[in-house]
Amino acid sequence: MKSKKKTLFPYLLVIPGIIVLGLIIFFPFIRNVLYSFTDYQLTNPDYEFVGIENYIRAVTKGNLFAALKNSFVWVSLNIVLMMALGMLAAFLQNSKHIKGVLVFQVFLLLPWVIPEAVTGYIWKLLLNYETGIYYQLLQFFHIIPEKYDIFANDFPAMLSCVMANVWRSFPIIAMTVLAKLRSIQIDQLEAAVLDGAGRKDIFFFLELPHIKPVLLSVGTLCFVWTFNSFGIIDIMTGGGPAKATETLPVFLQREAFQYYDYSGASTYAVIGLVILVTIVLGATFLPRILGKWNEE
Repeated sequence: MKSKKKTLFPYLLVIPGIIVLGLIIFFPFIRNVLYSFTDYQLTNPDYEFVGIENYIRAVTKGNLFAALKNSFVWVSLNIVLMMALGMLAAFLQNSKHIKGVLVFQVFLLLPWVIPEAVTGYIWKLLLNYETGIYYQLLQFFHIIPEKYDIFANDFPAMLSCVMANVWRSFPIIAMTVLAKLRSIQIDQLEAAVLDGAGRKDIFFFLELPHIKPVLLSVGTLCFVWTFNSFGIIDIMTGGGPAKATETLPVFLQREAFQYYDYSGASTYAVIGLVILVTIVLGATFLPRILGKWNEE
């Protein structure tokens, strides 16, 4: 009898947490999926089941594909720059030739601590064409012409949002990669140096394979966070100009809270979730499958 109680006791401790998670996460998610099969709108609370009509309308309407295109441009630029800056910052911190690493780490973490909304407002002010410091620097180096409104042009507006998000997010990659770098055994590095390996060889044949699993994990997390990011774009551009920066989350927010089309927004959310899960699962398991095939 006592053994049964000991076996059940851990599960009894977990059950309240599962119930809370179910109420906070799973129940709203299921409701969202159900709404996507109805014609529910705030102006018409007496909704009816319409089957896959919302999904057909979403695919044929065209607005979804424009938002998805912007989302993939947004995510691609962010991931490339985040990885590049994150790895650079990690290797700089790991270098024995740089002094004051602790101070550098403190300043490095500040962007990550600042809320997303505050980051958006900061960068919007810095790039303001009348008073922005960064804007004046861009003019000084003749990167942009005089009286050029960055937020009134398609790609510059997108790139501005990307830089703000990269500035906020790359420190998490830097700190994660740094932790993995410092776990490399010293004798491995010394053996590589004794064998005549240069800095380039150490990076490609020792350090990069060692940090590769961490890069894949943190890259996947950053992909999900960036794909679902809303605050920075909404504050800096609002999806403009002419919907050039309207990613899927911004598009969803507009459908739900400006047009009050809750069923349509739910449909787009489900489609986005399916795409996101498919990409994440593919990035996670495809390398393993290909690796097994190569071994065979």
